[in-house]
Amino acid sequence: MKQLLILILLFTTVNLFADTPGKKEMYDSKISFQNISNRTHSTWHWQQENSTEIISFSYDTSFYMSASGGAPITYKFWSTNEYVSPTMSSDTILFHNYYSPDYVIIINSFGGNKIKYTQKELSNKNTIVSNEDLDSISNKQLVADAKKAKRNHYLKIGLFSAAGLVALGGVVWFFRRRKMQQSA
Repeated sequence: MKQLLILILLFTTVNLFADTPGKKEMYDSKISFQNISNRTHSTWHWQQENSTEIISFSYDTSFYMSASGGAPITYKFWSTNEYVSPTMSSDTILFHNYYSPDYVIIINSFGGNKIKYTQKELSNKNTIVSNEDLDSISNKQLVADAKKAKRNHYLKIGLFSAAGLVALGGVVWFFRRRKMQQSA
């Protein structure tokens, strides 16, 4: 009877928490654009999905992709060239913030309607990225922030591991002590 009661309690508990969201917290991501100012005949644009606000810029800059509580938010990046008649628009590059790392977009060339770019990923609060070949990133503060975020991830993992080992040691000590008291 006792085993049946425990089984029913376990089954009820599991079903109560079956649809509980267990998604970890999502943080903002930063998108940094590099070599924009080298493309003097172009205007660059940034827009959040389902927003009428379009941010136009013509210099190297950074934007934040807001963290969403559910579905990822899409951001659009493209360029227009007003010096060509009729005005030419480039292809659109889409970004989604769903536990995304920070990105550095290095514009290599822009011709016709194609943007040729290199995308570098940097560690942030969302994720750890193995950083390789970061010499091409001109904003060294972004690299320093990524290294700090990576270090914080490893520190948090180390602290949780140490806390788990201490808790395990405490449980082992408690039961050994109890067993020794019972045998005495």
